[in-house]
Amino acid sequence: MLNDVTLACAALPNNVFGYFITSQTQTFVMNPAGSSGNLCVGGAIGRYAGNILSSGTTGTVGLTIDLTNMPAPTGSYAVMPGDTVNFQFWHRDASPAGPTSNFSEGLAIPFDAVTAGPTFETDIYPMLTQPNINADSCSTCHGGICGLDLSTAQTAYNNLINVAAGCCPSAIYVVPGDAANSLLLEKLGSPNCGSSMPLFGTFAGDVNMISDWILAGAPF
Repeated sequence: MLNDVTLACAALPNNVFGYFITSQTQTFVMNPAGSSGNLCVGGAIGRYAGNILSSGTTGTVGLTIDLTNMPAPTGSYAVMPGDTVNFQFWHRDASPAGPTSNFSEGLAIPFDAVTAGPTFETDIYPMLTQPNINADSCSTCHGGICGLDLSTAQTAYNNLINVAAGCCPSAIYVVPGDAANSLLLEKLGSPNCGSSMPLFGTFAGDVNMISDWILAGAPF
């Protein structure tokens, strides 16, 4: 599960202060404690009272939260895969009767586990060892050609990640997180340096998976 969540609330009155509240329980309470709005989170309500926000002149607020440190009445907790967490923004407001408070609409966020992406040893290296269309496997041809040895998964990984290509010294075989500047991927298409690979044949693996692997940081 990725810890990358930013809460945002718009269409607020300008220049009012408030904070986000949260709970794993939903409810509906009209005008609690004289508020002009409706409370939608219930049970054990956590408050981001240490992060008081102003809507400013745009009527908007935003807050990046830490899923490993969620506020609760008795302390904090970590969100787990499968949890659904509810949020609202409580803020000061005005009414014909004078100062009051209000609530934003409620927001429920389900947090699911992130499926693991491809790894080199499990998903990428087997493509380099399988026969290509009208050509041998990549590992068969590259046992040291241009300084590239793909004889084992660990050897291949060590010779690809952040390594300058022997035949294209200005290029790097695999730049983790940067598929566009990774020569390995370029060689399977229309490279700017040298011939496409496999030589005189067609790559039998999944080029899109290799791109996804690189963009995910090229894990072993």
